[in-house]
Order: sequence, then structure tokens, then C-alpha cells
Amino acid sequence: MSEFINLDKYKNKILKGDCIKGLSQIPNKSINLILTDPPYNVSMKSNFHTMGRKGVDFGEWDKDFDQIGWLDLACNKVKKGGSVVIFNDYKNIGTMKDVLENKGFVIKEMLIWRKSNPMPRNRDRLYVTSIEVALWAVKGKGWVFNRQRDTYENAIFEYPIVHHSKRIHPTEKPLGLIKELVAIHSNEGDLILDPFIGSGTTGVAAQELSRNYLGFELDEEYFKLASERLMA
Repeated sequence: MSEFINLDKYKNKILKGDCIKGLSQIPNKSINLILTDPPYNVSMKSNFHTMGRKGVDFGEWDKDFDQIGWLDLACNKVKKGGSVVIFNDYKNIGTMKDVLENKGFVIKEMLIWRKSNPMPRNRDRLYVTSIEVALWAVKGKGWVFNRQRDTYENAIFEYPIVHHSKRIHPTEKPLGLIKELVAIHSNEGDLILDPFIGSGTTGVAAQELSRNYLGFELDEEYFKLASERLMA
């Protein structure tokens, strides 16, 4: 590849490799929306398997992940008026907020994915983890916001967890959730970047809503499965 990749050539593709290297090859101010779900650093051993669910040790990729480096670089790639929507654990939201604001973004809202079928926990000791959060931030004025509901958008999106029998990636987000966010925060023909595309859901949502996408995936297995999904 040249110093900057030709976006017309690589548009609507997943590129295998580290997103830090990939992001450095994307021209600045070329992306309309970053919509992504990076590692949360929450993996740990558990006994959830005794309750018929998989545990929360997702793998080495979800341990000791640098929450700052990729985001600092990615911010440069967003056009004026563009948005970022980043899912993460609530404990990392403050770190991401600081990076975004230092790069000139304005935090507009914390979005909530409410899970209609959350993973069980010890109900006598803990709250069930029924939500995940995402930050929505904009770069300058004129951001895209396409209301989808008859009344107001209330920043709460209710969808079930993807069933394990249909899941490509252990932290895969529901397609309906991602499609709704794509519809609200981008227009037809826009270019959406997902540096951690995992199962390819962001790409599928973009395809179904007449948007373009570009994704990066480091893991060989997920890269292959996501690529096959997008070619189906």
C-alpha cells in the first residue's frame, strides 16, 4: 500500500491487520462516521458456564488493550460534521471522553443498549448487567441526525443479545441496533469506519442501508468469517 490507501479501491472491504497501522493509511477528514466496539478490558474467569451461558473471558484480545492510541489517531480521520459512536465499558468512558474533547469533538450523548435477555448473575449479590453504553460525539457543526422514531430519540435502544448459536464473535452486537445507529448518524452514500469490525455487523448494516464501509480486523478467524458474511 502507498502512504494513504485509495478509499475508492478499498471501500466496502475488510482489511486484515492492526487498526493502528490501518488508520495511519486513511486520509485525514475522509470518514463520515466511526461506529465501533473496541475491546473493553473486562475479560475475567467466571462460573457463568454453570448457568448455561458462556463466561466473560473473551480472549487475550480483551486484556491490556490501549484505549487511547487508536482513538487519538482515528479522530483525525473524521470529516467536519462527522460523528463517532463508540461502545465500551462504563469504566472507560471517561478516558474516551478526554481523548475526544482534546481532539476537538463535542460529546453529545451517552447512548444505552438495553438488553432484553441479559446474562444471569448471582441475583442475591449483584445487579444483572442489562445495559451497555456508547459515547456519541461530533466534530464541529452540521452533524447528521436522522430521527427514526415517531416522537423523540431517547438514547435507549432495546435489543436482545445475539444468540450464541448464531454468533460469530463473542461480543457481537445485534444487527438491528447497529442499523438503527447507522440510520440516525449517517446518510446514504456516506463512508463508515469500524476499526474493530469483528463479526462484520457494521458492514452488513452499511450494505443494507446503502452506505459504504471500511473495516479492520486483526484476528484471522474473525476476519475470514466476517468477510464471508459480507459476501453472502
